[in-house]
Amino acid sequence: MKKRVVSTILTASLALGLIACGAESEKTEVATQANEAAAPSDASDDVVEATDAAEQNTTQEEVTKDTMGKELKGTQTAVIEGQDWGPAVVKTVIKLDEKVKADSVKADTFTVTETKESFNWAALAEGSDADPTKHIEAEAGRKVLDAYTSDENGEKAADSEYITLELSYSPDEGSPFCYDLFKGNNTICAPYDLTIALSDSAALTDEAGEAVTSIDVEKAINFDSAIYPQLAKTDVTATFEGSKFTLNYASYEPEDDGEKHPLVIWLHGAGEGGNDPRLNTLGNEVTALYSDEFQKVMGGAYVLAPQCPTFWMQYDEAGNWMDNKGVDSIYKDDLKALIDNYVESHENIDPNRIIIGGCSNGGYMTMDMIMNYPDFFAAAYPICEAYSDAGIKDGQLEAIKNLPVWFVYAENDTTVDPKMFEVPTLKRLDDIGANVHRSIFADVHDTSDTYKGQDGNAYQFMGHWSWIYFFNNECEDNGVNMWQWMSEQSK
Repeated sequence: MKKRVVSTILTASLALGLIACGAESEKTEVATQANEAAAPSDASDDVVEATDAAEQNTTQEEVTKDTMGKELKGTQTAVIEGQDWGPAVVKTVIKLDEKVKADSVKADTFTVTETKESFNWAALAEGSDADPTKHIEAEAGRKVLDAYTSDENGEKAADSEYITLELSYSPDEGSPFCYDLFKGNNTICAPYDLTIALSDSAALTDEAGEAVTSIDVEKAINFDSAIYPQLAKTDVTATFEGSKFTLNYASYEPEDDGEKHPLVIWLHGAGEGGNDPRLNTLGNEVTALYSDEFQKVMGGAYVLAPQCPTFWMQYDEAGNWMDNKGVDSIYKDDLKALIDNYVESHENIDPNRIIIGGCSNGGYMTMDMIMNYPDFFAAAYPICEAYSDAGIKDGQLEAIKNLPVWFVYAENDTTVDPKMFEVPTLKRLDDIGANVHRSIFADVHDTSDTYKGQDGNAYQFMGHWSWIYFFNNECEDNGVNMWQWMSEQSK
């Protein structure tokens, strides 16, 4: 019914428009005939009046143009950084077709509106008749925190054709990822647009001192040409052809000093699978392992972050994974082959200092790898691991009895219930005198005093997200720091 009404209104509007055009045409034709019948002197007067009117209109157009100012066109490049909760678009670098004065660029000069693909969470509400499997486009304003002329990479500069806008972001705003509850993974939003405009009454100034009162910036963000500062020294394009599967992976190499260095392996969670390693390096804050802080503690470390095409917990060719009761992954052999290949192709990796870990699905895969290859690794760090204790045989635990393993989880994890996973497994390991550490948290919350919940207290993340504590170097056990512990492990 709504579509029919809209169509009727549209049709009526078009008909009225045609009638108006016809009437104006008829009016013009009558006026022309009257002029032709008039005396020559009258016609001359009409020409003079018409000329005067044309000159007056031209003058008015010039005045209007001077008052309105000019418009510049531009493109933009997003700057994306990994955060505790995942990636955020933290800046955008605008390139205009002319330089503008630095002193005319201020935060309140601009407005930014974000429009992006989003899972329709509202469709899950009781009584909703929307299809939750269909994604929607969500729109929200992004506050401009700072604005300045810059170079093409967003570094401050004098008068320039580049302008950088620093944008607000938080656990609830600014993510370029779209999580699909039914598919169980993240993808890069398509579309993801940032509409940039000048605020009401705001203007820029070009090099000639002329007012720029409008900008037309292409709104679509190209994530392939975006700036990822934390990935500057990281290869996210590599692939490995296994016997059954092709695995993409990200990797980081420390500076070559001629010395041997450890290899730290990170296995992502369920949401970061696929064929784009930007998902698994930014979905979990793997960029922390490339940071100066971690690298200094480790004395320089190689970092390998393989990406599973589906889910590490997948246990058959049919794609089943969620009901894995504690059996091997179909990716086990090819993952081991990738690790072997990477070690062999980097002579400065110390084969006695290979440390493996990961979260959730990746925590499951960590357990699967160390129980199948107990003598290969120097240590392991499973986080909110999802390997069902019911499927673990006593012999498998005996095999890793002497392998240093550090478990991390939160007690309020409702995604991977510790009572079915870590708690019974740790008890069994304790009973046989295994070499284990643990960092157990009541919940997962922001510890930076930056983000608050509606109650004014620290922002609460899902209890499953205990990997945040690991990446922030906040895991300890009886005075032992986890990162320091990792740096000391060797077979």
